[in-house]
Amino acid sequence: MDRLTATSIKPIKISQIARILNAIFDEKKDQEVSSFCTLFPGEPGGISFLAKDSYIKRLKDTKASVVIINEKQICPDDSNSICLRVRNPYQAWGKLLSELGSRITWSNQEISKSSNVHKSAKIGKNVVIGENVLIGENVVIHPNVTIYPNSIIEKNCIIHSGAVIGADGFGFALPENSEETLQKIPHIGHVILHEDVEIGANSCVDRAVVGATSIGQGTKLDNLCQIGHNVQIGNGCVLAGQVGIAGSTEIGNHVQIGGQVGIVGHIKIGDFVRIGAQSGVHKSVEKGKTIIGSPAVEASIWRRNFANYNMKSK
Repeated sequence: MDRLTATSIKPIKISQIARILNAIFDEKKDQEVSSFCTLFPGEPGGISFLAKDSYIKRLKDTKASVVIINEKQICPDDSNSICLRVRNPYQAWGKLLSELGSRITWSNQEISKSSNVHKSAKIGKNVVIGENVLIGENVVIHPNVTIYPNSIIEKNCIIHSGAVIGADGFGFALPENSEETLQKIPHIGHVILHEDVEIGANSCVDRAVVGATSIGQGTKLDNLCQIGHNVQIGNGCVLAGQVGIAGSTEIGNHVQIGGQVGIVGHIKIGDFVRIGAQSGVHKSVEKGKTIIGSPAVEASIWRRNFANYNMKSK
């Protein structure tokens, strides 16, 4: 199982899941599910859900054995997945995570006895380390840092004061009518900080819904950065202060992101991309591009537009 994209659960039959969700499915195809997984790439033996109706055309591309879809849709003939049809896939996904996923628990100790902290690691005052956390060789954790359960901090990482690693991501299913309230989506994944990552003061890296939120080797975050659930950041990236990246976005290697940049979720930023300060990135960006502005465009276009604006305003 790929821990970046899936989280294991106690094996359960699809028919049992269908009863929990009051879902429609072909009972002749009953089998066991052993993990929650992201839709792409998916995981054999895993279950995922269709976040957008438009993804139905791409269902053939997932490796997930089971996918929760809208009851109005039909599982495509070219899909290898078993479809569970429900009224609201996102709400059903949240219910299933709540029913079957393991809940985050805390011990009374500031550093849990079940965590594995390398003897060479330096831990400051008032640091809280949750259960089953792995802290690698020569890691430095400054005072008042909180590391949630199941996080993995590889060797030579530095985490500055006030940072929070592994808190819940911002995931809620919207109500369908005025009588309903927001439904919290449980987050049962974890965070991986790979070797030589540095996290600035008061920055937050949220835990994944399933699988992992991952920060690649040698990447550096300034103070007050927000990294959403299931974000994947590559190697050697630099993020200046107040950068915010929404959930499930993929950042390539050696990407430079200026201060106060906001990046929407579910897009891809290619290797060696540079993003100017205060840009609003609303779509995927190809390798090597330099973009700026809100909405962000290629730097050459932004400069031309800015020059035209100045000429017209005189």
